[in-house]
This record gives sequence, structure tokens and C-alpha cells, in this order.
Amino acid sequence: MSDTHSDPLARLWEDFLTLPFPRSCYRQAPAGEDLVLLDSHLAGCVSAALTGPLDRRRREALRHGTATVDRILPELADDAEGREYFTRLRELAVLAAERAGEDRPGDVNG
Repeated sequence: MSDTHSDPLARLWEDFLTLPFPRSCYRQAPAGEDLVLLDSHLAGCVSAALTGPLDRRRREALRHGTATVDRILPELADDAEGREYFTRLRELAVLAAERAGEDRPGDVNG
């Protein structure tokens, strides 16, 4: 796509890739959510957004995943590392969703 320096999503993604998944989040399931699975789904969608337009399924996964992060963040209030990690992942998901909306405004295929 575009080079990392001029692409905010790519720049934030590069920074995010250096973060380890928080150890504490392996043991938590706030609001019944598997944080490893949530991370995997959102990261996969963000990665896909960097390489081209997203299909409807991935755009929906970003929307749902962002709402899930919004729901679980209050439960991570006492886990600074987990809260930081998922706040940054949410920011990436929002940027990827915005990009997806620009890429395929009228797309109904998935």
C-alpha cells in the first residue's frame, strides 16, 4: 500500500507489532471474552486492511471487535499493561475500519 512513514495505520501497526501480548490477559475473560481470540481477530483484520480492501465479513469483525474492546476495557482498569494493549489495538481497528469504509463505500459483496 503506501510507505509506513506516510501511512498512520501502517506506522501504528509497526509499533504495535513490537508489543508482547500481556501475560495477564491469558488468564482473563472480561465479560466472557477470550482476549487471545479477540486480539487474533482484530489483528488479522488490521493486517488485511494494510494490504487491500476488506470484505464485508472483516469490516463487520472490526465493528464487532471494537465494540467488544469498548465493553471489556473497564474490566481491565486494574491491568495497566492489558488496558494499554487493547486500547492500542482498538485504535488500530478504528483506523482500519475507516480505511475500509473509504475503500469500498458501496460494497455489498462479502
